[in-house]
Amino acid sequence: MTIEEAAQEVITLLQNEEYQKISERWFVEELQNSVSVDDLAGDWEERTAGGEFIATRSFQTENRTESLDIVEATLEYTTFQFDVRMIFNQDRRLVGFHLSEGMMNVELPDSILEEEISVGEGTKYELEGLLTLPVEMDDTVPAVVLVHGSGPSDRDEAVFAYKPFRDIAWGLAEQGIAVIRYDKRTFTHADELIKDFGNRLTVFEETVEDAIRATELAKADPRIDEERVFIVGHSLGGMLAPRIDVEGGDYAGLVILAGTPRPSWEVAYDQNRAAIQSQIKDEDEKEKQMKLAEEEYEKAKSLEEIGDEAAQDMTVFGMNGYYLKDMDKFNTRAWIDEMEKPILILQGEDDFQVYYDKDFTLWQELLSGKEQATLISYPGLNHSFVAYEGPHKGTLAEYKVPGQVDDKVIQDIGEWILKQEK
Repeated sequence: MTIEEAAQEVITLLQNEEYQKISERWFVEELQNSVSVDDLAGDWEERTAGGEFIATRSFQTENRTESLDIVEATLEYTTFQFDVRMIFNQDRRLVGFHLSEGMMNVELPDSILEEEISVGEGTKYELEGLLTLPVEMDDTVPAVVLVHGSGPSDRDEAVFAYKPFRDIAWGLAEQGIAVIRYDKRTFTHADELIKDFGNRLTVFEETVEDAIRATELAKADPRIDEERVFIVGHSLGGMLAPRIDVEGGDYAGLVILAGTPRPSWEVAYDQNRAAIQSQIKDEDEKEKQMKLAEEEYEKAKSLEEIGDEAAQDMTVFGMNGYYLKDMDKFNTRAWIDEMEKPILILQGEDDFQVYYDKDFTLWQELLSGKEQATLISYPGLNHSFVAYEGPHKGTLAEYKVPGQVDDKVIQDIGEWILKQEK
């Protein structure tokens, strides 16, 4: 039996749900001990739920050593696809087995097109990205600059099985709105940033500067109406949207997706407490971790009083103190008091990272009486504005189930942008 034939037999057994047979016939003892039959069944059924098998789209083999062969197969289902990676030893037994996170099967709609762009071209931190445009344009069009959440992110803001920025870009372009999205600086230039800034890195170098550069690129494009360029910030990007506007973005309006007017360390405190309550069963350990969370919270509250050098040497909830101290310098509440631009705040009610009952309701309070503010919440949608109902609800594992940004959210953003006066 060839390696290809062996791999195909494993895939066939998976599709027939013969998990016990796979374990006994194909797994070496060490793999049997690390991947139980129940684990194998659960992983496979989670990946394939909600779709019908279409075909094996690619089948690649690699002879890694004299005794190890790797086979990677891409399996396509009606609405998604994922990879199966198998490592065979010289006896044609599996010593390694992995199912990748799934991705939705989507193709660029015929009504839109995408062009490669470069944000910050010629600078040390040049970033690759995409400009998405409607194919039919009778006049200049409004535009959106998408700004990422925390952590290194590619242009699609891909996380596990989600690509929310791709979904938003395509959906808005279909409504006649141009969209710029790009790889985040910490995604492309992480090593250089550490070397150049170390523990002096702030959100300006991480996010703000590139958002402004992307905005300048949009406003310089003759196909885009420079007076109708908007920012759409997600999570951290939403939190920073007012600062980006003030420091050079100068937008026609702001859209904040799952953002917060609270300090990020305060949100991190809530997230840590929620994780401790839900994930730790031992009461003594739970009490210990809660005490540590309280200690971190007290450190965070002291940031305003301590000097910059002391903050650089401090870590709070896994984040550098100087980074957090810099973020706290921007007064969102004061900005709201003086705000005259239109602003749209959107929140998923099932978001367990930024909270409907704390963050969205605070926006409601702060923006009360502001006629230019529109606030919408969505039942059943999570932090990425994807609907999920299943056994992993309320955990990061729900992001591993393929899904897309809800159409209603994208429609609401587009309609709000298009109705803003020139």
